[in-house]
Amino acid sequence: MRQNDFENTPMLKLVMSLAIPSMIAQLVNILYSIVDRMFVGQIEEVGNVCLAAVGICGPIVTLLSSFGTLVGIGGSIWLSMCLGQKNEKRASQILYNSFVMLVVLSVCLILGFILLKHNLIYWFGGSDALYPYANTYLTIYTLGTFFALMSIGLNYFITGQGYATIAMLSVCIGAITNIIFDFILIRTLKIGVAGAAIIYREDEAYCKTWIFPIPDYCIRFHYFNSDEYDASKVWWKYG
Repeated sequence: MRQNDFENTPMLKLVMSLAIPSMIAQLVNILYSIVDRMFVGQIEEVGNVCLAAVGICGPIVTLLSSFGTLVGIGGSIWLSMCLGQKNEKRASQILYNSFVMLVVLSVCLILGFILLKHNLIYWFGGSDALYPYANTYLTIYTLGTFFALMSIGLNYFITGQGYATIAMLSVCIGAITNIIFDFILIRTLKIGVAGAAIIYREDEAYCKTWIFPIPDYCIRFHYFNSDEYDASKVWWKYG
């Protein structure tokens, strides 16, 4: 995919080339929750209860994901500024620090939300009837927080380097695999609400790992100003 030229491209064309893929990605991203709820609602006998349980987990899931946005937006803007200044070493350090911050946040959030999940479910309107399904969904989702934060947070860095179309495609691939595996796990294997949570996390992991083995879409980052690592190799191991 062609990288956007931030220096020489006319402003209107540049804005559109970045904004349109981002808008499409946001629209497609909504499919994750819509498709999940469509399949969850059709679970035999307990579909309505499971759908209500997943709905209760919605705000909690959004809260978890917001930490990825926190690091992604702030770090990617700073990275783009450094790239504009031709300071690639500093940009690489920002990428590395953001990566570490996402890892640390994911560990802290997993521990915190696992300990608080019982209270969170009831605080957000859960009941004894909904609790078993909400607990299953939230537990699986929380355990996969690492993939969510990496998926959300690092996608901003792809856009910040000018590859808005690549960032959009990563979301689209996740949405497509979401639909496929929803049908397999929920409708065919009948795993239930656990299947929806597993699919959500699996898609977030897969939709990013296809990018990072491609060196052209990654900048290199520096570890404590000295040793240099290839982001594509790091993310290939993660995948």
